[in-house]
Amino acid sequence: MKTLFLLPTKFNRIGWVTFLIFLVLGIYTTFMGFKIPGFQIYHTNEPGSADYNLTDEFAFLGIIIGLLMISFARHVNEDELISKVRLESWQWAVIIHYVLLLIINFTTYGFGFVFTVTFNSFTLLLVYIIRFNYSLFMLKRGLAE
Repeated sequence: MKTLFLLPTKFNRIGWVTFLIFLVLGIYTTFMGFKIPGFQIYHTNEPGSADYNLTDEFAFLGIIIGLLMISFARHVNEDELISKVRLESWQWAVIIHYVLLLIINFTTYGFGFVFTVTFNSFTLLLVYIIRFNYSLFMLKRGLAE
């Protein structure tokens, strides 16, 4: 079966490694205040402005790239059934993502809202990956019996 937007299978492992490394960096940056030296942006043109460190953005970028590689990596036995499972998993992920976004919209305010929406940007890909792998597991389990 020809698929246009899927990466080779090896990107699944590369994506998991990338995701886990940058997830640890993101957690360490968010909760421990870690900053990578040399990632500063200096605002010398603006009076009274301080430097800004891009470690948070770097961790965010790595997490997203890792999750995208996992999500769009071709399955070893990619066929029509896997494509159907993939589509259903995307549908579930979109529905859950937007339900969570609506709940966040009506329950959090101020900086908490920005913080939770930032982390909600990962839910679409995470829910898809979890649902897709769970569906494949259940499919294999059902075929084995």
